[in-house]
Amino acid sequence: MKQGNTFQEMIKPLLVLVIICLVVSALLGFTNSVTAPIVEENERIKAEETRQSVLAGSQSFTEIDCDTEALGITSAYKEDSGKGYVITAGRKGYGGEVVVTVGIDGSGKVVGLSANVSTETSGVGSKAGLPAYTDKYVGLSGSANGVDTISGATYSSTAVRNGVSAALAAYDAIK
Repeated sequence: MKQGNTFQEMIKPLLVLVIICLVVSALLGFTNSVTAPIVEENERIKAEETRQSVLAGSQSFTEIDCDTEALGITSAYKEDSGKGYVITAGRKGYGGEVVVTVGIDGSGKVVGLSANVSTETSGVGSKAGLPAYTDKYVGLSGSANGVDTISGATYSSTAVRNGVSAALAAYDAIK
């Protein structure tokens, strides 16, 4: 085997692949640096809309500085005019994390609920995010253990129930 053939057959293709990988990596990094702030802002807007939807009549919120990990929640907000609180908790469902955002009025009753079940099985676990199920929690206070799970979607509906219970427990601790 000649020296020139080794370069042509092995080293040159390897160098070409390395250069392609470096260029693609640089382009991906640049794309991420441009889109990351846009994605973050869209997530912030979506979270604000969700908070307003679960606590009717709310205008603005202030995040409560609390030990979210110890309370078993991901975030807690107080509505600025005193209408209540919005607490978010994530629990493991069948397909991934189910994020539950709970609106709680000043007396400690659930007034609204949003369950993001996008990671759950479509048509089965996704039923746990429908108003036919989430509306069962409206009016509850203290604990959500009295709400039955959905047959066939036990993991997903249990995740919603546990998320609501965590939010109610956090409300009691925060209040």
